[in-house]
Amino acid sequence: MQTTTFKNNWLTAAALLLTLPTIYFILIGVLSELGINWPLEVTQPIAEKWGIKAPPGGLNISTVILFGPMVAILLTIFQFLKIEWHLTKEEFFLHFTFQRRWLPLLIAAGSVLLLAFLFFYMVGENCNCH
Repeated sequence: MQTTTFKNNWLTAAALLLTLPTIYFILIGVLSELGINWPLEVTQPIAEKWGIKAPPGGLNISTVILFGPMVAILLTIFQFLKIEWHLTKEEFFLHFTFQRRWLPLLIAAGSVLLLAFLFFYMVGENCNCH
């Protein structure tokens, strides 16, 4: 029987760090739509100073915003999902078990929610429905 699980705290920390830019820029966008523009005005010069601008000039922050939560899901899912399998001539047994590791589970669920928010924002922004 084979078992797959990972229990590394540094993977959880890395996953959390990968979701923070997405949370920050979504928060800035929502506040900007509500008329609170100072977070955007403060962030823009700092980001340009650090070289975060549209390519080909610098780091494409859109890549970090989109793929950060995806990588966070991959880093955390195997920390709370235990996969066991057993292979014989007659059958292939596969068993999934969710372990009670709340922080990786919350980070994965939050990453899924962030991706859902980005998806629905993209659909709403590009919808030509009148």
